[in-house]
Amino acid sequence: MPLFRKYRPQSFQDIIGQESLVKALSNAIELNRIANAYLFCGPRGTGKTSSARIFAKSLNCVNGPTLTPCQKCASCVDITNAAGLDVIEIDAASNRGIQDAKELISQVQYAPINGKYKIFIIDEVHMLSNDAFNALLKTFEEPPENVIFILATTEPHKVLETIVSRCQRFDLRRITTEDIIKRLRQISDLENIKITDEALFTIAKNVSGGLRDSLALLDQVSILGVKEEITKELIEDLLGKINFDTLLNLLKDINDENIELALHDVDNIYAKGNEPRNLAENFIEFLKNTILTLNSTDDSSITKFTTLIKEDIEKIRTLNLDKNKTIKILNTIIEYYKEIKISTNPYLWMELAVIGACKLDLQNIQNPASTAPILQTQKTQNTTAEIQKPIIKQEIQDRDNIEQNQKNDTDEENQAVIEKINFENQKEDVVQNSEKLNEAEAWTKIVNAIPSLPAKAFYSGVSKLVKIENQKITLGFLNENLIIQAKSSSKLPLLQAGVDATYKGFKIEFIKIDSSQKTIEVKPKISSNMPKRPPEIPISNQNENTEASYDAIKTDKEDKNEEQKKENEKKYYSPKVQEMIEQFNGRIIE
Repeated sequence: MPLFRKYRPQSFQDIIGQESLVKALSNAIELNRIANAYLFCGPRGTGKTSSARIFAKSLNCVNGPTLTPCQKCASCVDITNAAGLDVIEIDAASNRGIQDAKELISQVQYAPINGKYKIFIIDEVHMLSNDAFNALLKTFEEPPENVIFILATTEPHKVLETIVSRCQRFDLRRITTEDIIKRLRQISDLENIKITDEALFTIAKNVSGGLRDSLALLDQVSILGVKEEITKELIEDLLGKINFDTLLNLLKDINDENIELALHDVDNIYAKGNEPRNLAENFIEFLKNTILTLNSTDDSSITKFTTLIKEDIEKIRTLNLDKNKTIKILNTIIEYYKEIKISTNPYLWMELAVIGACKLDLQNIQNPASTAPILQTQKTQNTTAEIQKPIIKQEIQDRDNIEQNQKNDTDEENQAVIEKINFENQKEDVVQNSEKLNEAEAWTKIVNAIPSLPAKAFYSGVSKLVKIENQKITLGFLNENLIIQAKSSSKLPLLQAGVDATYKGFKIEFIKIDSSQKTIEVKPKISSNMPKRPPEIPISNQNENTEASYDAIKTDKEDKNEEQKKENEKKYYSPKVQEMIEQFNGRIIE
C-alpha cells in the first residue's frame, strides 16, 4: 500500500497543519451545531478529503457524535474502506452532468442504515456543470435533517456562488515545511527508511506544501534507503534539479569572468542529461537564493524562504560575492531564458547567456536601481520584505531620482529642439521687419515653423489671425478656455519658436473675439513628417476617429492634374475623410 494511503489521517489528532479547521469542526460536534453543507477548499494534498472522512466518522460512529471515533464499528470501518452506504463519496469529475445530480437528489430521501447521518462527500466539486449546480440548489438549501453535504475543491472560484453561500466554507492552508519534515521523519523511522535530514528538507521544500506529494516522493525513494542512506543529492537527481555545488561552481566562474570554465561547466551539466531550459530555471532559482543570502544575516529567514541549508549558506558567503553584480547576472540569465524557452537551439542560447553574464557592463554596478529591476516587485510576504528592505529602500530613492532626471532630460531635449530650429532658420533669409508682409503667407510660414505637429494643429485650426503689424501677431479665440490653452506651457513656447524662426523679434498677442468679428482668411497648408500612404492600402475600412487624416494631406505639387487627383483620392479615401479634406482645405484639426 502506498505510504500516503497507509498513513492517511484517521482522526482529528492525525490532521497536520490545519488547526483552525480541526478546532471549528470539533466545536461543532461538541455543541451539536452541525450544518447541512460544508465546503473545504485548499491546494492538493492538504487534507480536504481526509478531513471530510474524519468528520463523517465522528458523526456516524456508534459512540458518536464524538471527537474520537472508535475505528472499529461498522460505520468507521466502512468509511475507512470508502465502502459505506451511509457515507457516499462522489467524484464530480466523472459525475458532472444534470442526470448525475438528479440521481444524487433521489438518494437523499433514503434514511441512513448504520449511522445517524447520511453524508455525501463530493470531491472536485468545481467540475460539476452549471446545470448540475442549479439542480442541487434547493437540496443544498433545505436538505432532510439527517443529510449532510461535504464539498471538496482545489478551485473554489469555479463553484457557483449560490452554492458557496449555502455552505460553511473552510480554507485549508499549505502545510509548513517544518510540519512536513516532522511527519516524514516519523514515517521514515516507522518504515526503517535511512534518509538524512537534508534529504527530508529537500523533499519538503519541493512539494508546494502538500503532504501527500511528499509521502509519494518518500515512497518512491524508500526502496533505495534499505541498504544505504538517502542523501540530498539523490533527491535532487530524482526531482531533476542540479545540485548546489555544481551551480555554485558555475556562479563562481561567471563572477570571475572566466568564460572558458563557465562554458565547461555548462557542457558537463548538459552531458549529464539536463536540458538547457532546466539548467536556466535551476540557475535562476539558485541566484535568487544567493541574493537573499547576501542581503540577510538571519540564517533562519534564509532557510525559510529558500531551499538552502546552513552549510550552503556558509559556502555562498565564503565567495565574497558582490550583491549588485549577482543581481545583474540574474537579470542577464532571465533575459536569455526568454529565448531559451522558444528557441530550436536552446543550448546555443544557454552558452550565450553564460558569455553575456561573464561580460557585464559594470560601469554602473553600484546603482541598485539599474542593476536590480527584478527585485522591484510587489512584496508578498512581510518576512521576505524584511530581507529585501535595504535593497528596496535604495531602489525607491534611485527610482525617484531616475524619474526626475528623465523629466529634466525631456525638458532639455525639447529646449534643444527649439534652439536647433532657431539656429537652422537663422541661416536662411528671413523677411525683414520693415518689409510689407502678406499676412496670410506670413502666418502660413509661422505655422509650418512650429516644431510640434499637435501645436501646429491647434494654432492653425482653432485660432483666427486678426492682424500682423508693428512686429506683433494678434490671434483671436472664441472663448477664454481656448486662450488659456494657447498660453499653456505645452503650446506657447512652440509657437514662439515658430515665430522666432520665421520673423525674429515679433511678439504674440491673444484676444477674445466673437464669430461676427472680421478676421484674415488663412488656409495654411501644413507640412508633415508623417510617411505617405501607399496608394494600394485602402483607408475606407479604417476608423474615422484615427489619425489617418494626417496621412491624407497632400500637396498640389504631388499631382499637377487636380481632376485626376480627386479621382485617385476617391479610390482609397472614405467619404468622411474626403469631406474633412474639402472642409478644412488641408488643415490639421486637433
